[in-house]
Amino acid sequence: MSREYCFNLTIPLADLDTVEGLLAQASLNQPAMRVSRKTDRHGCARYYLSFPFSENRADLAFQKWFSEYQQSDWELYGPNPGRWGLI
Repeated sequence: MSREYCFNLTIPLADLDTVEGLLAQASLNQPAMRVSRKTDRHGCARYYLSFPFSENRADLAFQKWFSEYQQSDWELYGPNPGRWGLI
C-alpha cells in the first residue's frame, strides 16, 4: 500500500457549485490529488481529498491555498496520514 495525506471536506449543498469549481482548480494545481465524493449527510456534501506522500508536502500547499477561499460553514479536517491502494 502507498502512503498518503488526506483531508475530509464538508460543505453545505448550497455551496456545491462553488466548491466543485475550487476542486477542479486545485486538481490543475495539484495533479496528483485524488478527490472522492462521499455520501451526502444532513444537507452537506462530503469529499475525501488525498495526496501522495512526499517530502514537499503538497497537502500543506493545498491547505494554505484552500484557506483563502474557505467559508466559515465549510469544514476541512486534516491532513491525516493514511494508506491507499495496493503496491
